[in-house]
Amino acid sequence: MLNNYSPEAWGWKGVFYPLWQSACREDARNYIPGRIIGTEFHQYDVVIPHYIDEHTSSAASSLAGIHEHVRVSGSFIYRTLDSAGYPVTGDWVLLDPEEDALRIHRILDRQTCLSRGAAGEKTEEQVLVANIDTLLLVFALDGGRNFLRTFLERALVVARSADCGVCIVLNKADLADEAARENALSIAVSTAPASPVVLVSAKTCEGIETLKQFFSPGETLGVLGKSGVGKSALIRALGASPVWQTENMVPDEQLKFAVEPQEGEVREQDRKGRHTTTSSRLYRLDSGLLMIDSPGIRELKLWGDQDDLNTSFRDIAELALQCHFSDCTHSSEPGCAVQGALAEGTLDEGRYRSYLQLQREQAWLDRRLDDQAQRAEKARWKQIAKFQKTLQKNRR
Repeated sequence: MLNNYSPEAWGWKGVFYPLWQSACREDARNYIPGRIIGTEFHQYDVVIPHYIDEHTSSAASSLAGIHEHVRVSGSFIYRTLDSAGYPVTGDWVLLDPEEDALRIHRILDRQTCLSRGAAGEKTEEQVLVANIDTLLLVFALDGGRNFLRTFLERALVVARSADCGVCIVLNKADLADEAARENALSIAVSTAPASPVVLVSAKTCEGIETLKQFFSPGETLGVLGKSGVGKSALIRALGASPVWQTENMVPDEQLKFAVEPQEGEVREQDRKGRHTTTSSRLYRLDSGLLMIDSPGIRELKLWGDQDDLNTSFRDIAELALQCHFSDCTHSSEPGCAVQGALAEGTLDEGRYRSYLQLQREQAWLDRRLDDQAQRAEKARWKQIAKFQKTLQKNRR
């Protein structure tokens, strides 16, 4: 299993093939695809599967395996406009096997993309992982603040933006009594009725076999959750193995890549964990599943559109269609169906407040992105005008 370098074992899908061949023709290069399995300060660990294809060169056949500290090419840097355009864990990239040192020249179009708003003052996209089939939203039933409905609602909006499947995992079930379990299940099911919800314990392996049944070999799973919810322990329980190992590695290198995801400590006073995962890493499990372990989330800003918000709050979106005014703000207008549902008790007030908060955040994001687009367009026409003036001067 560990030395299986077939493309399908690493998540290759048929949709990538024409993209690969098109890039080869456009750049007149015999590229080979590889997948990003780890990133660190703009250096990338890449797995290159073994391709049997008429377009691959003889040089490519000897490159199957893991390659560390690969960088992007100069032309890649020149073409890339922002940080969201750089590779992330899960990306499929193109490399030229005929170069002296492997360089990443292109990223194949991402089929799914999990993003959030970047931290700080800037309004820009931060891509967390790419090309995942399902996102595991992991929470902990340990009596702390590691299972909050407001965070679940926010995470669902972000997951909808990624255009991937969602599975809610309630971890550390061994620390919860029956009442706490039933309450958490009820909240999760009512908040995400279209997604599976599974109670598990990474420590005792309760529910692990049930969780496995939702997925198939070759699928890529992303993992999102706060520090201390047991994401890395969950991967170990699902069967993580030392996937970063090749037959050509010396023993010290094999030991380095055989490190399993580690479970972090949790502070007793507030049940908060500390970061043990410092960057996203892709693991291939003995079952054939691919899982990307990511650092714990402290802040999860929206990065999507109103449709993602409406999909996550479908109950409120459907009520809004019944409002008397099409531009109803659902606050004090007469004939508001949302306010009517609140008065009747059929809509939870906490869920309504969460929706308003996320709607305000989405409206702010839309305005900022619109302002940025207008400034960029203005700068573009200013540059064009400057170029035209230069041409006129040169003709005189």
